[in-house]
Amino acid sequence: MSDIKKAYTSSIKKGEVRIVINIEDIDIEVENSASEFVNNDEDTMFLHLDFSDLDIKDLNLEGYELILPKKKESKPQSIELKKDTIWFDVDIEEVSGVLNNTIQFHIEGQFPKFLSYYIKKLRYKIEWLQYDKKKDAISTVSVTKKSYSQPKTEIDTDYSIEEVSKCAELLGRAIKKIDLRTGTAYVKLNTENGKFDPVIITIGAQLGYQVEVLDEDTISDLLKRGQKATHLISLILNY
Repeated sequence: MSDIKKAYTSSIKKGEVRIVINIEDIDIEVENSASEFVNNDEDTMFLHLDFSDLDIKDLNLEGYELILPKKKESKPQSIELKKDTIWFDVDIEEVSGVLNNTIQFHIEGQFPKFLSYYIKKLRYKIEWLQYDKKKDAISTVSVTKKSYSQPKTEIDTDYSIEEVSKCAELLGRAIKKIDLRTGTAYVKLNTENGKFDPVIITIGAQLGYQVEVLDEDTISDLLKRGQKATHLISLILNY
């Protein structure tokens, strides 16, 4: 039985719910500092999920194996999960923390000293499943479509004091827009085509906030709903 079928058929303990994460596609950028010795096509890659301080007992800490798509027409820098999906059970009290906490993804292979993987775009759906007594079956409570990108946060450029001050000011404005009910906010930040993203992301992380750069599809979807945004800022929840 495939993992996806198990997610919808395996029994759920009383007081727990199931979280299913369906990865739709992953586009990556690869940096190889030893191309004469290591080939990323021969590397074994694993996708790791980070829910901040949430302790999820069923999460595979060794990561979830990734493979290159079988379809020849797929992009060479596109990868997918080897198994159907990712799923785990949590106490019902933890559901809001899982759903509201922005998941951070990263990829690591067998040669982390030489091969670095950056997620340019990762689309996924997070689904909440729960046992329905009336139906005597596992039913879907909610499905949320999300996307994630992993900016390179290494600050390898010299920034002036004025530029850092500007970034701090932009971050301060974004923080004020956070909805305390959800701990998140879509905001429009002028980072000069991404130049200041590493600074804002780094400062935000130090203060307990996660700042994500939105992909073009998400920006377009928000615009259709009358909302102009370039970034998502989230308060890192601690439990």
